[in-house]
Amino acid sequence: MKKIEHSFVGTISHRLDSTSNPGVITVFQANNNLPTVPGSTKLNLNVFIKNFRAFAIIQSLAPVRLPNYTLEDSESDKTYKMLDIEWGSARKQLDLFIGVTGQPWQKVGAISLLNPSGYPYRIYNLQDLYTPNLAIELGENGKLGVQVVDVGHGVLQGNDFITIHGSYTQEWVGYEGSELTLCTDESWNISSTSQVILPANSTRGRIALVNSGSKPIYLSLGNTAQLGKGILLSTFGSSFEMDISSGVWKGAISAISEEPATLTGMECTY
Repeated sequence: MKKIEHSFVGTISHRLDSTSNPGVITVFQANNNLPTVPGSTKLNLNVFIKNFRAFAIIQSLAPVRLPNYTLEDSESDKTYKMLDIEWGSARKQLDLFIGVTGQPWQKVGAISLLNPSGYPYRIYNLQDLYTPNLAIELGENGKLGVQVVDVGHGVLQGNDFITIHGSYTQEWVGYEGSELTLCTDESWNISSTSQVILPANSTRGRIALVNSGSKPIYLSLGNTAQLGKGILLSTFGSSFEMDISSGVWKGAISAISEEPATLTGMECTY
């Protein structure tokens, strides 16, 4: 079975103005109905948002001047002066949300919308409010939303507008063939003599093996396991898993232990 990967890249572009819906507006939602390779089955889908920003022009408010710093101001003084201007001036507010399809929105941050003196616009890096990483990771069913809220000076009016923009990549991972259709639970008593716990299987799609006891077990991806060699499953709960995305081993799997031990597991085929 062959693993298949392909990606879809697109642009986020959404305008908010005085006519926009007053509620939370979805500016991006993952698309699960992507075209696939004929004869393939989806394994997983992930979405990454990059360069997520807002461009804002707020003309309905009086211009706000930058704070007046003095030579005696410490760095903390300067920071608090800027915060006073940012959040204490006449302003509007853009709340940021993240959500999952079919579930309520969750607020993750907010930005203050001002009319800066001397500049006709402001640019905000929205991505920093979602994650410190290089991209916002949304998974299969994630979505991003925004809402302009009234914090005492109204919402967007007249020629006010905000452009939400960015880019996204949806990464599709699948495999040739049909879905995994049969999973079998197994249990083995492992001794000091190597034994084949799973014979070779050309239709194997996934395996999961767990050491359920207190004695170490050694695995071999082959017909013979040896003490102190191969894959060690130490004690209670130590596990070994392989699936299609990691290139599952289709040959025989053997196990051995210095003392009697118990191994449980599952094998799925397609």
